[in-house]
Amino acid sequence: MVGILRLVTLNVWCGKLFDELIGFVKEEAYSTDVFCFQEVLDNKKGVPSAVFKDGREDIVTEFRRALPNFYACSSIPQVNERGLATFVKNSWRVDEIKEEYVLGGKNTMSDNRWSTIGINMLYTRISTKGEQFNIWNLHGKFVAPDKKDYPETLEQSRNISRIIAPMAGKRILCGDFNLDPDTESISILERIPLRNLIKEYKIMSTRTRYYGLPAQFADYIMPSEDVRVSDFGVINKVVSDHLPLYVECY
Repeated sequence: MVGILRLVTLNVWCGKLFDELIGFVKEEAYSTDVFCFQEVLDNKKGVPSAVFKDGREDIVTEFRRALPNFYACSSIPQVNERGLATFVKNSWRVDEIKEEYVLGGKNTMSDNRWSTIGINMLYTRISTKGEQFNIWNLHGKFVAPDKKDYPETLEQSRNISRIIAPMAGKRILCGDFNLDPDTESISILERIPLRNLIKEYKIMSTRTRYYGLPAQFADYIMPSEDVRVSDFGVINKVVSDHLPLYVECY
């Protein structure tokens, strides 16, 4: 089918399971058009994160090597700390890239406290053969100790809605939202309107055995109603403390 898109989203846990992760990415590259990664480090070799000290500091560079037929873009809200990366297969044209903040701003972290890092979305508009998609890659705010509603998460969702709702065309919001499915913060996104595929497909968990807390959800792919979904699900490969999600759509 002309214009079919396969997108994979994954919080890569700063590459802590590096060998498994790179093997997975190389394998998925054959059938995937867009990778949306969260919790990546894009530092120089030997320059560690002050917060994620056991992360792979140059994981974006490693992804570039593993994905030579993809265009790479990254968005790092705090210098030398974790951020976002989107990789688009070169059979698609990248028409626009934008960094959009939904909480705080760039380089606003104080005292090496992760909770003070700005929250941004990495926006890409891509097209091929008359088909176009607007894609937002998000790593949402985590407010300890759980993934329920808090003033910050509600504000974040309202700001996301203000950005996405006015946009015309096919839209996909994806990533690690750090939210339970039954929160008002998720409902705000559903009212954009975006489809909650986690609920529609009755997904039971997006976490792996490496995640030690009770919450079983964090990750979402939410397309607009004009996006026709042919397949969606969890990829049962343990390459992080999150499970990868995929969608095939047009």
